[in-house]
Amino acid sequence: MRYYEIKSHDRLELLAYRLLGDVRQWRELAELNRLDPPYIADDPTPFQASGLRVMGPGDLLAYPGDTPEPPPVSPYEADAEAYGRDLRLEGGYVVPQGGSLALVVGKENLLAALIRRLNTGIGGLPAHPDSYGTRFREYLGILGGAQETELIRLEAEATLLQDRRVEQADVAATGAENAVRLDVRVTPIDPSSG
Repeated sequence: MRYYEIKSHDRLELLAYRLLGDVRQWRELAELNRLDPPYIADDPTPFQASGLRVMGPGDLLAYPGDTPEPPPVSPYEADAEAYGRDLRLEGGYVVPQGGSLALVVGKENLLAALIRRLNTGIGGLPAHPDSYGTRFREYLGILGGAQETELIRLEAEATLLQDRRVEQADVAATGAENAVRLDVRVTPIDPSSG
């Protein structure tokens, strides 16, 4: 039997791939460690308080010892694991690539996801009606002043910080009578911590 120390942002499926070479073996890891959904959380305390066995950063995950030591993770794979992969969209449509579908990976995926989050109104995703998107539409038609500009800036900053891959978000807002310009600087999490 071998042990892996859980890190922030780990997911059981990715660990099954890295440790066992097969993403489909995540259930075996869950059963071996007697884990309950959501299996791994950055803060497992609320789940543990309700009697669920959920691991968090610093906990040791057991995995079969006859598996070879996991190979070192390349910087590309570290970025892909930390910031994710998704389908490439242009104008709301999936982009084909050589008989398959194009992907965005790593920081490029994070950028695309943050733009999508800012452009989605709260309630725009049925699965996350209260926790994904912005309330920018509430400001449409309102004559903008310094107070409205600051509220829009705060809304953008809070929306960006909802993404677990964002460590820090600095947003500057410049308001005109009928528009607000947002200049955004995002510091992503360190890929080695994810």
